[in-house]
Amino acid sequence: MSFIFSRNFYHLRNCLLISANIRLLGIHSNRCIVFPLRTFSDVTHRLPQTITPHIINLQFNISLASKEPKISYQYSDPIQLCQEQKEGDTIDQPATILVLDLGTTGLNSKTDKITEIAIRDVQGGMNSKFYTLVNPEVTLKNHKRNELHTESGVPRMEEAIPELLKWVHSRQINGKPVIFVAHNGHCFDFPFLVRAFHEYGYQIPENWLFLDSLHLARQVLHDNGTKLKRGNHKLKDLVKFFNIVVEASAQKAMVDVNALCAVLQQMTFVSKLTSGDLVERAYTASRYSTRRSSE
Repeated sequence: MSFIFSRNFYHLRNCLLISANIRLLGIHSNRCIVFPLRTFSDVTHRLPQTITPHIINLQFNISLASKEPKISYQYSDPIQLCQEQKEGDTIDQPATILVLDLGTTGLNSKTDKITEIAIRDVQGGMNSKFYTLVNPEVTLKNHKRNELHTESGVPRMEEAIPELLKWVHSRQINGKPVIFVAHNGHCFDFPFLVRAFHEYGYQIPENWLFLDSLHLARQVLHDNGTKLKRGNHKLKDLVKFFNIVVEASAQKAMVDVNALCAVLQQMTFVSKLTSGDLVERAYTASRYSTRRSSE
């Protein structure tokens, strides 16, 4: 039965590739992801974990070519962090916490370009994920990735920034700051983001704060009260330490974002850090602007 279904599926895929002008990037156990050749949009269709071939219903959202860049917004479950409770059992939310991961052409924030942006709001709900590839307008060393990042419809950074600003504003709690959390963000993600904003004439909003989760990881303790050994603070090490299962995805940066969301949740509970504590530990964008100008 599985052999027959496999042949039928590939026959269906080939027909779609010919008639609908789409590219099938990946099939996972519970996810089918399709990208149009000339637009950037990703479609996620979740299937039950236990299914039989005859009830599988793959729904492809096929859109025609468009000059407008396509950036995806997705649904996600909330990530419950350690919180302080006020009277009446209401939970104080002193900031919007956004977990960030960037893909880039290299490691030098002065010369390399952003190629991928993935962000997740830990509050969850509709439109709580922001994801887009970015056309770096340079040739990438890996020619296969270069083809993907330079397709028509993949926005340039100057086109992605206004959409990013709009999305962050839609997630922001009135009158309260936004905290971007990234692992090793102090040395990598944050300088890239700040530089990109400045390069295209945008200012980082004053109520945006930045927190490197690597610093939080260095405070995590074993059950015996000892800290993690030096060098065991990478995201993959923390995923293993907290026994977290990471879901595979065609969106590499979003995989790391989801992993860091789970790690951040665990770190706040074991270290008894509230959202207010995270606000106090966060920095403004001036830290990265000052560091860059003095180098």
